[in-house]
Amino acid sequence: MKSYKPRITEARARESLTMRGRFFRSRKTVPHRMELIYLPYYFFSIRVKNKKGQEREFYAAVDAILGNFSLVEKEVMDPEEIEGSEFEPVLSLEEAREKLAQDARWFLVSKSMQRRENYILLSHGQGELAFYPFWLGYYKNRGGAWEFLGLDAVSGVIQGGHGRRLFIHALASTRVKPQENSD
Repeated sequence: MKSYKPRITEARARESLTMRGRFFRSRKTVPHRMELIYLPYYFFSIRVKNKKGQEREFYAAVDAILGNFSLVEKEVMDPEEIEGSEFEPVLSLEEAREKLAQDARWFLVSKSMQRRENYILLSHGQGELAFYPFWLGYYKNRGGAWEFLGLDAVSGVIQGGHGRRLFIHALASTRVKPQENSD
């Protein structure tokens, strides 16, 4: 299966995911366990044009579980083959294309406002499925419950709200088994 190589080592990921205290910076919470996971994404190239006729190309990703849109840097992504992934796509390629078309328009509206130029979506590629790597660091909070943080294993960016929601859905779909009633 097509995937992308992680550029961030486990040691760097552990360092990035180590939480420091707000008031006492010397207090550290180091992840108890680290895990590299590969989540399904559809990747598309997008061509846009501004009022001056200048064309630009972006590389976009739509996660195949919830349909979140994001831009990625194609230059730093090295393809590799993996044997398999525990996570399967939920969305079809066609559903991902629809999410891309909808979210890319909003992205262009925000870019247009930031740069005071009008961007128009010219086209987007057919899209392909590939698995994208993330590091997860697991912690125990003060109450004894397990928590986690995610890190993009290619760019090294800590994942926030959308990423966290994606991890929760992916992990719940494969690792949480419904309990049977024994009535």
